[in-house]
Amino acid sequence: MDQAEKEALIKELDLQRNDLSDSYHALRMELDLAYQIRLSVKNHPKRWAIAAAGITFIGMRLLRSKKVIYKDPQKNHSLLFRAGKLVFNLARPALTSMALNYARKYAEVHLHPEQANSMLGGPPQK
Repeated sequence: MDQAEKEALIKELDLQRNDLSDSYHALRMELDLAYQIRLSVKNHPKRWAIAAAGITFIGMRLLRSKKVIYKDPQKNHSLLFRAGKLVFNLARPALTSMALNYARKYAEVHLHPEQANSMLGGPPQK
C-alpha cells in the first residue's frame, strides 16, 4: 500500500466515525423520552395545556366522592321539644355560674383552707 491509499483510507475512516457518531447522538436524542416531551411541550404548548385541563377535569369527575346525606329519624322533634332546647341553651351560662358558685361555697364549708382548690375560687395550690 502506498501512502496515498493509506491517507484515503484514513479520511474514509474519519468520515465513517463522524457519521457513526452523528447517528449515535441522533438516536440517543430520538430515544430520550424526557427530551422528546420537553420538545413537544415547547413546540405545542396550547395542546399540552388543553390536554392537561381535560385530564384534570376527567380525573376530578371520576375520583370525586359522592356526597352522602344521612337523615336522622329523630330530628323531627315537636315544637315543645325545640322550644325547651332553646330555653336551656339560653340559660346555660347562668346555670354554669350557679353551679360554680355552689361548688365554691361547698368547698369553703367542707374543705380545710390548705385543701382549697384554685379552680373553685381558693388560693392557688403550691
